[in-house]
Amino acid sequence: MPGERISQAEFARRNGWSKQYVAKLVKQGRIKLKRGKIDPVAAKKAIAQLAEPSTVLRKQQQEKTQDTGRTAEPPVVTGNTKAVDYATARTMREAYRAKMARLDYEEREGKLVDARKVRDEAFQLARMVRDGMLAIPDRMADVLAAETDPAKIRAILIEELETVLEKLSE
Repeated sequence: MPGERISQAEFARRNGWSKQYVAKLVKQGRIKLKRGKIDPVAAKKAIAQLAEPSTVLRKQQQEKTQDTGRTAEPPVVTGNTKAVDYATARTMREAYRAKMARLDYEEREGKLVDARKVRDEAFQLARMVRDGMLAIPDRMADVLAAETDPAKIRAILIEELETVLEKLSE
């Protein structure tokens, strides 16, 4: 009957559920009460809208099996946008898991390293190079000041630069 209102216990009995399950649905706000009673049509509709799409599809497949007496073909998701969203989200989650597994494998194989570590080590190396180069004028000022031959000055500078770079490469 349209507009019929029934108790929670009656709604549970009609659907083959426990009274506790129906009370839980009411507490979660999935089923709305009016003066302590349930509109069964509105309640079933609300429950169907909030159901997990895979459960809905499985239930539809079971109903087809019962109606025809033979095994139904796997359900095809078409018009149910919620099911498509769920399937898409699940596919994305699995793709993400696969990518993470690949990254984990490549890191363990030594093909990948932490970018933060690389940046930190590159910074430290650059600082060492800078410090080594900036120390040359202090060390060589007196030696170069005594030289008047430009070729000799050039040779001394090259030798000092090579020494500093060799130390850094170790």
